Amino acid sequence: MEANDKNAASRNMGGKLKNLYNSYMRTEEPTQKQMNNDDTLELHHEANDTQSGADEITQDTQEYIDTLEKEREEYKNQALRAAAELQNVLRRTDKEKKEIQEYANRYLLEKMLPILDELSHALDAAKKSTNYESLLQGVEMIYSKTQKIFENAGVQPIVAGSGEPFNVEYHEAIHHIPHEAPEGHIAHEVQRGYLLRDKVLRHSKVVTSAGKSE
Repeated sequence: MEANDKNAASRNMGGKLKNLYNSYMRTEEPTQKQMNNDDTLELHHEANDTQSGADEITQDTQEYIDTLEKEREEYKNQALRAAAELQNVLRRTDKEKKEIQEYANRYLLEKMLPILDELSHALDAAKKSTNYESLLQGVEMIYSKTQKIFENAGVQPIVAGSGEPFNVEYHEAIHHIPHEAPEGHIAHEVQRGYLLRDKVLRHSKVVTSAGKSE
Protein backbone atom coordinates (compact mmCIF):
# COMPACT_ATOMS: atom_id res chain seq x y z
CA MET A 1 0.00 0.00 0.00
CA GLU A 2 2.75 2.36 0.92
CA ALA A 3 4.60 1.48 -2.27
CA ASN A 4 1.60 2.35 -4.39
CA ASP A 5 1.28 5.72 -2.70
CA LYS A 6 4.92 6.48 -3.51
CA ASN A 7 4.46 5.56 -7.17
CA ALA A 8 1.39 7.74 -7.46
CA ALA A 9 3.22 10.67 -5.90
CA SER A 10 6.08 10.21 -8.38
CA ARG A 11 3.68 10.17 -11.33
CA ASN A 12 2.01 13.34 -10.08
CA MET A 13 5.38 15.07 -9.71
CA GLY A 14 6.43 14.00 -13.21
CA GLY A 15 3.20 15.28 -14.63
CA LYS A 16 3.65 18.67 -12.99
CA LEU A 17 7.19 18.97 -14.28
CA LYS A 18 6.05 18.09 -17.79
CA ASN A 19 3.26 20.66 -17.64
CA LEU A 20 5.71 23.28 -16.37
CA TYR A 21 8.13 22.52 -19.26
CA ASN A 22 5.38 22.73 -21.86
CA SER A 23 4.20 25.99 -20.39
CA TYR A 24 7.77 27.39 -20.58
CA MET A 25 8.19 26.31 -24.16
CA ARG A 26 4.94 27.94 -25.20
CA THR A 27 6.12 31.16 -23.60
CA GLU A 28 9.62 30.93 -25.13
CA GLU A 29 8.55 30.28 -28.74
CA PRO A 30 6.83 33.65 -29.29
CA THR A 31 9.80 35.37 -27.67
CA GLN A 32 12.25 33.68 -30.08
CA LYS A 33 10.01 34.45 -33.00
CA GLN A 34 9.83 38.06 -31.87
CA MET A 35 13.62 38.17 -31.66
CA ASN A 36 13.90 36.76 -35.15
CA ASN A 37 11.38 39.29 -36.40
CA ASP A 38 13.31 42.09 -34.71
CA ASP A 39 16.56 40.93 -36.34
CA THR A 40 14.88 40.78 -39.74
CA LEU A 41 13.42 44.25 -39.25
CA GLU A 42 16.81 45.62 -38.20
CA LEU A 43 18.48 44.10 -41.25
CA HIS A 44 15.77 45.63 -43.41
CA HIS A 45 16.38 49.05 -41.87
CA GLU A 46 20.14 48.66 -42.39
CA ALA A 47 19.55 47.74 -46.03
CA ASN A 48 17.35 50.79 -46.46
CA ASP A 49 19.98 52.99 -44.82
CA THR A 50 22.66 51.55 -47.11
CA GLN A 51 20.53 52.17 -50.21
CA SER A 52 19.75 55.70 -49.03
CA GLY A 53 23.49 56.39 -48.51
CA ALA A 54 24.29 55.04 -51.96
CA ASP A 55 21.60 57.27 -53.47
CA GLU A 56 23.08 60.28 -51.70
CA ILE A 57 26.60 59.44 -52.96
CA THR A 58 25.30 58.99 -56.50
CA GLN A 59 23.49 62.32 -56.33
CA ASP A 60 26.58 64.11 -54.99
CA THR A 61 28.72 62.56 -57.73
CA GLN A 62 26.29 63.66 -60.43
CA GLU A 63 26.21 67.20 -59.05
CA TYR A 64 30.03 67.27 -59.08
CA ILE A 65 30.10 66.03 -62.68
CA ASP A 66 27.54 68.66 -63.67
CA THR A 67 29.69 71.36 -62.05
CA LEU A 68 32.80 70.18 -63.89
CA GLU A 69 30.98 70.12 -67.22
CA LYS A 70 29.68 73.65 -66.61
CA GLU A 71 33.18 74.92 -65.78
CA ARG A 72 34.59 73.17 -68.84
CA GLU A 73 32.02 74.87 -71.05
CA GLU A 74 32.85 78.26 -69.51
CA TYR A 75 36.60 77.75 -70.10
CA LYS A 76 35.91 76.66 -73.68
CA ASN A 77 33.88 79.82 -74.32
CA GLN A 78 36.61 81.97 -72.77
CA ALA A 79 39.25 80.31 -74.99
CA LEU A 80 37.13 80.87 -78.10
CA ARG A 81 36.59 84.53 -77.20
CA ALA A 82 40.33 84.99 -76.55
CA ALA A 83 41.21 83.37 -79.90
CA ALA A 84 38.71 85.57 -81.73
CA GLU A 85 40.06 88.70 -80.01
CA LEU A 86 43.62 87.69 -80.92
CA GLN A 87 42.63 87.33 -84.56
CA ASN A 88 41.04 90.77 -84.47
CA VAL A 89 44.19 92.28 -82.94
CA LEU A 90 46.39 90.62 -85.57
CA ARG A 91 44.16 91.89 -88.39
CA ARG A 92 44.16 95.43 -86.96
CA THR A 93 47.95 95.34 -86.48
CA ASP A 94 48.52 94.12 -90.04
CA LYS A 95 46.20 96.80 -91.40
CA GLU A 96 47.92 99.52 -89.36
CA LYS A 97 51.35 98.29 -90.48
CA LYS A 98 50.32 98.46 -94.13
CA GLU A 99 48.85 101.94 -93.61
CA ILE A 100 52.10 103.12 -91.98
CA GLN A 101 54.15 101.74 -94.87
CA GLU A 102 51.87 103.30 -97.44
CA TYR A 103 51.91 106.64 -95.63
CA ALA A 104 55.72 106.54 -95.32
CA ASN A 105 56.07 105.79 -99.04
CA ARG A 106 53.63 108.55 -99.86
CA TYR A 107 55.52 111.02 -97.67
CA LEU A 108 58.85 110.22 -99.35
CA LEU A 109 57.35 110.31 -102.84
CA GLU A 110 55.77 113.71 -102.16
CA LYS A 111 59.18 115.00 -101.08
CA MET A 112 60.76 113.63 -104.25
CA LEU A 113 58.26 115.23 -106.63
CA PRO A 114 60.01 118.66 -106.61
CA ILE A 115 63.28 116.90 -107.48
CA LEU A 116 61.59 115.23 -110.43
CA ASP A 117 60.28 118.65 -111.52
CA GLU A 118 63.74 120.22 -111.31
CA LEU A 119 65.33 117.38 -113.26
CA SER A 120 62.74 117.89 -115.98
CA HIS A 121 63.48 121.63 -116.09
CA ALA A 122 67.24 120.95 -116.15
CA LEU A 123 66.84 118.62 -119.14
CA ASP A 124 64.79 121.21 -121.00
CA ALA A 125 67.42 123.87 -120.27
CA ALA A 126 70.25 121.61 -121.37
CA LYS A 127 68.56 121.04 -124.72
CA LYS A 128 68.34 124.81 -125.33
CA SER A 129 71.72 125.89 -123.92
CA THR A 130 75.35 124.96 -124.44
CA ASN A 131 76.45 126.57 -121.19
CA TYR A 132 78.12 123.66 -119.37
CA GLU A 133 78.78 125.62 -116.17
CA SER A 134 75.13 126.56 -115.82
CA LEU A 135 74.05 122.94 -116.37
CA LEU A 136 76.56 121.70 -113.81
CA GLN A 137 75.32 124.17 -111.20
CA GLY A 138 71.75 123.07 -111.81
CA VAL A 139 72.64 119.39 -111.37
CA GLU A 140 74.62 120.11 -108.18
CA MET A 141 71.66 122.05 -106.78
CA ILE A 142 69.28 119.15 -107.50
CA TYR A 143 71.71 116.67 -105.95
CA SER A 144 72.02 118.80 -102.81
CA LYS A 145 68.25 119.00 -102.42
CA THR A 146 67.95 115.25 -102.90
CA GLN A 147 70.56 114.61 -100.23
CA LYS A 148 68.66 116.86 -97.83
CA ILE A 149 65.43 114.92 -98.37
CA PHE A 150 67.17 111.60 -97.60
CA GLU A 151 68.97 113.04 -94.59
CA ASN A 152 65.68 114.25 -93.13
CA ALA A 153 64.33 110.70 -93.60
CA GLY A 154 67.27 109.28 -91.62
CA VAL A 155 69.37 108.09 -94.57
CA GLN A 156 73.14 108.55 -94.37
CA PRO A 157 75.94 107.37 -96.71
CA ILE A 158 78.29 104.60 -95.57
CA VAL A 159 81.96 105.58 -95.39
CA ALA A 160 83.86 103.45 -97.91
CA GLY A 161 86.80 105.55 -99.07
CA SER A 162 90.10 104.25 -100.36
CA GLY A 163 92.26 102.95 -97.53
CA GLU A 164 89.33 102.35 -95.16
CA PRO A 165 89.25 98.94 -93.47
CA PHE A 166 86.88 96.49 -95.15
CA ASN A 167 83.86 95.72 -92.94
CA VAL A 168 81.59 92.93 -94.04
CA GLU A 169 78.68 94.46 -92.09
CA TYR A 170 78.70 97.54 -94.35
CA HIS A 171 80.71 96.63 -97.45
CA GLU A 172 80.32 94.12 -100.26
CA ALA A 173 83.54 93.16 -102.05
CA ILE A 174 83.05 92.60 -105.76
CA HIS A 175 86.74 92.38 -106.75
CA HIS A 176 90.21 91.92 -105.22
CA ILE A 177 93.20 93.62 -106.82
CA PRO A 178 96.79 94.57 -106.03
CA HIS A 179 96.78 98.09 -104.60
CA GLU A 180 98.89 100.43 -102.52
CA ALA A 181 96.29 100.22 -99.72
CA PRO A 182 97.04 97.55 -97.12
CA GLU A 183 95.64 94.12 -97.80
CA GLY A 184 92.09 93.74 -96.49
CA HIS A 185 91.38 97.44 -96.97
CA ILE A 186 89.26 99.19 -99.58
CA ALA A 187 90.96 100.08 -102.85
CA HIS A 188 88.06 102.15 -104.14
CA GLU A 189 84.25 102.36 -103.98
CA VAL A 190 82.12 101.22 -106.95
CA GLN A 191 78.65 101.98 -105.60
CA ARG A 192 77.83 103.99 -102.50
CA GLY A 193 75.95 102.29 -99.67
CA TYR A 194 73.49 103.87 -97.24
CA LEU A 195 72.25 103.48 -93.69
CA LEU A 196 68.69 104.07 -92.59
CA ARG A 197 69.44 105.27 -89.09
CA ASP A 198 71.39 102.29 -87.64
CA LYS A 199 70.30 99.69 -90.25
CA VAL A 200 71.99 99.01 -93.57
CA LEU A 201 69.74 100.16 -96.38
CA ARG A 202 72.24 99.13 -99.04
CA HIS A 203 75.81 97.80 -98.69
CA SER A 204 78.62 99.70 -100.34
CA LYS A 205 80.07 97.81 -103.29
CA VAL A 206 83.84 98.05 -103.18
CA VAL A 207 87.04 96.68 -104.62
CA THR A 208 89.42 95.43 -101.94
CA SER A 209 93.19 95.57 -101.90
CA ALA A 210 95.40 92.51 -102.18
CA GLY A 211 98.40 94.64 -101.16
CA LYS A 212 101.21 95.99 -103.29
CA SER A 213 102.28 93.76 -106.15
CA GLU A 214 105.91 92.59 -106.02
